[in-house]
Amino acid sequence: MFTVAIRALAESSQELQQMVRKLNRQAEEVEGIVSSIRRMSAYDDVRRTLRRQLEDLDTERHSMMEMMAALNQIQLMYHQSERNITDYGDQVRTVNYYRNMDVVSLGDIRDSIQEYQIR
Repeated sequence: MFTVAIRALAESSQELQQMVRKLNRQAEEVEGIVSSIRRMSAYDDVRRTLRRQLEDLDTERHSMMEMMAALNQIQLMYHQSERNITDYGDQVRTVNYYRNMDVVSLGDIRDSIQEYQIR
């Protein structure tokens, strides 16, 4: 059986969003460092290492954004399923309401109605 802990899902999505923001800040900081040492040939190895780290940060950020999008999609699908179930329940209740209405018994009147034929 598939169950969704909607509160935990929303919290995880928010945490991922905060982590993405943090990674963005870190990437900006590293890019600032790379640009500040750009003209110093003695730091070529450091720049290459920092560029690789930036690529890793970007890959990590992209993965987190995909997970966040998936969590948001699950949340939307879950809410839509809940609405569909609720709507179906309302429809069934409406149909059953009309089915459960009391039937009016004509009793003896039925016999007298059958004797009359309208032409």
